[in-house]
Amino acid sequence: MVDDSKSREEATLSRRRSFDGIRRPVEGLFFALLIRVINALIHEGRIDLHIPTLGSGIVGRNDQRPIKVTLHRLSALGRMLRRPDLAIGECFMDGDWDVSDEDLAHLLIMLLREDARWEQRLPIRVLNALRQSIKMALVSNNSERSRRNASHHYDIGNDLYELFLDPEMLYSCAFYAHEGQSLEEAQRNKLAVTLNRLNVAPGMRVLDIGCGWGAMTRAIAERDASATGITLADKQLELARERIPPHLDGFIEYQLEDYRIHAVKNPNAYDRVVSIGMFEHVGRNQFEIYFKAIQSLLKPDGRAVVHSIVKDTTSPTNAWVEKYIFPGGHIPRIEDMAEAARSAGLIAVRAPYVHESGNYAQTLRHWRQRFNRRFHELDPKKYDERFRRMWNFYLAGSEAAFDGLGFRVAQIVVENAASATNRSRPQRRLSPARPIRRMKTERNDARDRDRNPHQV
Repeated sequence: MVDDSKSREEATLSRRRSFDGIRRPVEGLFFALLIRVINALIHEGRIDLHIPTLGSGIVGRNDQRPIKVTLHRLSALGRMLRRPDLAIGECFMDGDWDVSDEDLAHLLIMLLREDARWEQRLPIRVLNALRQSIKMALVSNNSERSRRNASHHYDIGNDLYELFLDPEMLYSCAFYAHEGQSLEEAQRNKLAVTLNRLNVAPGMRVLDIGCGWGAMTRAIAERDASATGITLADKQLELARERIPPHLDGFIEYQLEDYRIHAVKNPNAYDRVVSIGMFEHVGRNQFEIYFKAIQSLLKPDGRAVVHSIVKDTTSPTNAWVEKYIFPGGHIPRIEDMAEAARSAGLIAVRAPYVHESGNYAQTLRHWRQRFNRRFHELDPKKYDERFRRMWNFYLAGSEAAFDGLGFRVAQIVVENAASATNRSRPQRRLSPARPIRRMKTERNDARDRDRNPHQV
């Protein structure tokens, strides 16, 4: 019996060695073929693609230093080529490929630019337009879906966000007034600049749509105004309430409520409305509804500031981002925001403020560095290695979108046209055809910007 068992083991090992002897050359040929395919697709930058068992291949068409990418499973390469918008991120989460932390964002800039180049081809544009039309017809961010979408991202855990955000927990683009300014200072600057544009005065009632953990509402209350914050995330609501300082008690309130429901309950209730980083979540087919809600909430002559990431194109949300990070989201063009506001009956006070890409890219670099430096402090049962890789990919990919694709941040300032005074005032019309790339940007986000604002 012992001899039979030993013979079977030897036979199994022999078959395995024979299989390996066949598989290695086949894999080598497959790898060489894939290198040729990838090389034809890369027009910018260089990648040194390394598989420990098969060697390396450099793809790309210029003299830049190649970014070393280590691939741990050859099958993942075929998967990423078949569905790059989803599989590149998923394979990174699964540990199928690795790159150094400092090179991750540079690699993603390269890949995003290649993807953008493909999206400009007519067949791809037509296909994307068709997909978006079908999605808009079938999927709408109603209040129930919006609640689920918000919970997916913002109810992960307050411990996560406390780990990498500034002490006020501002989860949006900081406005850097000068090189070398700290994240904390730049975020305080953003609050001050935004409130100056909103023109908040003592005694006013101000609504913050998508209030996060309450930094903006606290800043509003410090100006002796009454602040109401609404959110769809339970954990944000809990912490925002806990963070109300004793000296501001009675000036701030928070509600777990959808902006559309709040508008029905509170017509013409607010002197000012502010919304920072919320518009990206409402969904493309809700743009006008969102601004109609703001118009309904504002008193006659009331003013609103809406702050959003903006891009130049109508391209759809990346599939990986849609699935893992921000379900239901869509980044608008400035023209989309301006047209939706105008259709809702709001008047543009001036041309939009457009903040250059570097502000958010720098903010994201700060967040990613802090996240990686302090990740070990989180509960490993709640935040495992796959989560760490997912969050790294998200932050690096967002940074790459600003550094590589020209994503920017815009603030539009509008007023309610629901009074005789406003109806007689000539409207400042913003051409929906005016592309963001032709606009000047706010190169200096200094605290006193609005004392002498220039048109952008």
